[in-house]
Formats: sequence, structure tokens, C-alpha cells
Amino acid sequence: MTISNKETALLGLLSEGAMHAYKIEQEIKNRAMRDWTEISMSSVYKLLRKLEKEKLIKSEMKVSQKNISQKVYSLTSDGKKKLKEKIKILISEPEKTLSRIDLATSHLDQLTKKEAIECLKKYEKRLNEMLACYKELEKYLQGCSSQKHVRALARRPQYLIIGELNWIKEYQKDLK
Repeated sequence: MTISNKETALLGLLSEGAMHAYKIEQEIKNRAMRDWTEISMSSVYKLLRKLEKEKLIKSEMKVSQKNISQKVYSLTSDGKKKLKEKIKILISEPEKTLSRIDLATSHLDQLTKKEAIECLKKYEKRLNEMLACYKELEKYLQGCSSQKHVRALARRPQYLIIGELNWIKEYQKDLK
């Protein structure tokens, strides 16, 4: 049985320690995981039930400090094993990404040269804004003394954006 990317994200969170569903949801939100995973708010509870049924996680009822019963989930040894297997696969093999810009570029002959260049300049501007945000995020994470693998989540998109910016500059030259 292979686990999905969504399940990997959830197991990864639980590998850090036991959590109840609301805490998991808060961690997903706080880490902006929806920007880099496929996990959605509606899928968390469904995935927890599925992973528990497959014995990759277990749950127990605990009473919180506010005297509220909560179902707390933790990773089983099988869950740790499956998570580790999936991480090895994900980190070893490049993934083909689909990008809307490729779809637009394939039909750019539908626009005038002027329209195409205007649109590409807007795209370039937005990329520069995104790059600035990721640089700020990385600076913030360094200030928090976060772990290297967490900072890498802010650094990798910067390299991808820089590559995209280089492509767009060259493509704009070609169009002129």
C-alpha cells in the first residue's frame, strides 16, 4: 500500500507529536501548508479516519486543560515506516509540474505582440512580488532559528522564481 501526498503531509505532522484534529488544522494553516501540499480543510478528518483504519495512526480520548474531551492522534510504527518510505520516494524523483503559463504560451499567437508583452510584464511583476515575500519569509524563519528543512521550504521557491524570471526576460526579448 502506497500513501498519498495528502496522507504524507498528515503523517508528517503527526511525526512531530500527538495532536487532535483542530491542532492539526491550525498547524496546516500556520505553516501555509495549503500552498505546498494538496491537503484541504475538508480532507483532514476524512484522512484521519482512513489512516486510523489502516493502522498508520492511532487515537485516544484525552481531556484538555479546559476539561474538554478530545480525540488525540499519534503515529504508529507502521505509520512511521510508511512515512519514511514515501519521503525517500518524494525526495529522490523530480516531479513534472503543470503550469498555466505553458498553456498560455502555447496559444500566445492569439494575442498581439503588444498584448503579449504587457501580460508578460504583469506576470514578471507578480513573480518579483512573490520572490520578495519568500525572501522575507526566509529571513523571518532564520530569525526564529527554525530547522534547516523548514527554511528550505522558503528558499526553494526563490530558485524556481528566479529561473522563471530568467525565462520570461529571454522570452520577452524573443518577442520584440
